[in-house]
Amino acid sequence: MHFDPRRDNVWEALEAGLRLSQEGMKVWLDGENRVDLPPGSLLREAERRAAGLAGMGVRAGDRVAVLAQTTPEVMLAFLACWRAGGVAVPLPLPMRAVDPAAFIEQTAAKLRACEARLAVIPSGIMGFVEDLDADCPLVPAEGLARDGACPDASPDPDDVALIQFTSGSTSQPRGVTLTHRNLLSNAASIIGRIGVTPDDRVVSWLPLYHDMGLIGFFLTALVSGTSQTYLSPQLFVSRPELWLRALSESGGTITGGPNFSYALISRLIRSGAADGLDFSRLRLALNGAEPVDLQVMEGLVEAAAPLGMRPEVPYPVYGLAECTLAVTFPDPGKPFKVDWVSRYHLEKGEGALPVERGSAGARPLVCLGSPLSGLEVRIRGKEGGWLGDRELGEVCVRGDSVMRGYWEDPERTAEAFTDGWLRTGDLGYMHNGELYLAGRIKDMVVIGGRNIYPEDVEACCERVEGVRKGNAVAFAVTNRRGRERMVLVGETRLEPGAESRELARELACRVAEEIGAPLGEAVLVRAGSLPKTSSGKKQRFLTRQMYLSGELEVVARTGAVIEPVG
Repeated sequence: MHFDPRRDNVWEALEAGLRLSQEGMKVWLDGENRVDLPPGSLLREAERRAAGLAGMGVRAGDRVAVLAQTTPEVMLAFLACWRAGGVAVPLPLPMRAVDPAAFIEQTAAKLRACEARLAVIPSGIMGFVEDLDADCPLVPAEGLARDGACPDASPDPDDVALIQFTSGSTSQPRGVTLTHRNLLSNAASIIGRIGVTPDDRVVSWLPLYHDMGLIGFFLTALVSGTSQTYLSPQLFVSRPELWLRALSESGGTITGGPNFSYALISRLIRSGAADGLDFSRLRLALNGAEPVDLQVMEGLVEAAAPLGMRPEVPYPVYGLAECTLAVTFPDPGKPFKVDWVSRYHLEKGEGALPVERGSAGARPLVCLGSPLSGLEVRIRGKEGGWLGDRELGEVCVRGDSVMRGYWEDPERTAEAFTDGWLRTGDLGYMHNGELYLAGRIKDMVVIGGRNIYPEDVEACCERVEGVRKGNAVAFAVTNRRGRERMVLVGETRLEPGAESRELARELACRVAEEIGAPLGEAVLVRAGSLPKTSSGKKQRFLTRQMYLSGELEVVARTGAVIEPVG
């Protein structure tokens, strides 16, 4: 590591990393066209755009919002913001099936909340946001550059560098306030754990408005001096095989994505879409941002082995925006580990009792590794005390990467901490110093005294042919008798008719058999119609609201319609 989080700021670390880099950055615009950004060009153009920001009135500490499209101009806008001493505020692009009015309203609310000095907008989206009432100028990303000197800006390590709005998968988005020390400490911990060097070649399609894409890949790759290849998430969604091509053509050594993306590329590989590609140089494929599924991990190992991928490449990790990004990583260079535990004992809150693989009621949990340097992880019980090995409770984190708080929200900040420890809301346990996650506290469904984890129900249903992988959502509703019932909503490409009705019935039967709990109702909806966050996570709360209000695009249902009271 060539920077010191105790004394450096983000721009100083970025500048040092770019001076180490041999190739800089390549951005894939589509399957044929690329843009090369050598290290020297990145430095020069960042300076020119920082001069432009300064000329528009941006001073040290000012918030600069960026609608974070994966384009060279937007990437340079981030660099320019830190060079000018500004606070970067990445904002998402409009997603699939988005209501334009809702997107405009949410974007304007974030701009007002962070009191942005200006908002950098990709020119292709300018028409979409022309009605944005932002209380700040909207500046095209392509128009930032100016000749002239950039004023010196040397923020202190404890000055704010980034406001990362959470994705809203469990609540309303809130602005996570991160300092230069937070960002560089987390980057240093990642680099140290997985041994990133300038010889590595990073490949990412992850969105720059998500912490895994912006911090885990863009920022960390730049400060470590690696060569980088980027695809936009929109390009990945439309042509996912390009991720595989980019890995092979660049000799990629490190990549990453959420669980669903590995399920997708495993199917592509089996279909022959990756024939002739070479993954022999790949050493780490980080799997994070959503629950890690054992079947997906094993499927990737099996599918990609003929293309040279080694079994130690799939790399499950854990983190959250409130801790900058990364919290626990396994030791690299070893196959991932799995803990088979009793589902019954987990549901009763009695801890993680080990059982034999494949035995009745066994639940596999993938090991997420040990805390990174500068971080501590402990498990807190319901009564507030710390728990021991294999005892189930709330995951709590303390250390250099933990956020200062939520932007201008002392009440929510106070709720997030207890005695200096960040309360993550995740349920898990430690075993031999390593973390295993069981689910989220707010998402649990209580049926007959058992704590049913939606992740278990969703994984069970997504294994049924006809349900889209990564697109099943389970949640609870309370019926008129005051009893909690579980509902499963899953996407399908089937049309209304006998086949889809049979699939809905099969889902209800499968959950009863595997989970041992009844489904109040199984609902199949059209592919692409379930709401997701800007980072692609499931939105259980919003899906539940759509179910209650009758807004779902229903293809079939089991017929046992619940009459909810809330």
